[in-house]
Amino acid sequence: MTDAGLVVTAIGLVGAAAILTTFIANLAGRMSPQSRAYLLLNLLGGVLVAFNSIWFDAYPAFAINVVWATASIWGLYKLSRKTRGADAAVR
Repeated sequence: MTDAGLVVTAIGLVGAAAILTTFIANLAGRMSPQSRAYLLLNLLGGVLVAFNSIWFDAYPAFAINVVWATASIWGLYKLSRKTRGADAAVR
């Protein structure tokens, strides 16, 4: 494996660790799936694993991680709308 391949493998492992960390933290009751941290870590993980997958021509893994990252973006969008709505109600 080339040096670039090793770096991309490390990037994919960091992404997988981010996704697994949020999953385990949620199961342990330490992180809500509606929290910004949960969604951001899932977004980061999805993007990093998608990058790794496309580099190594793993198209099914690429596709699922693009969906994973997109779902995280959608969750962040919904969270921001909810937060803005709560801020407006307080004023």
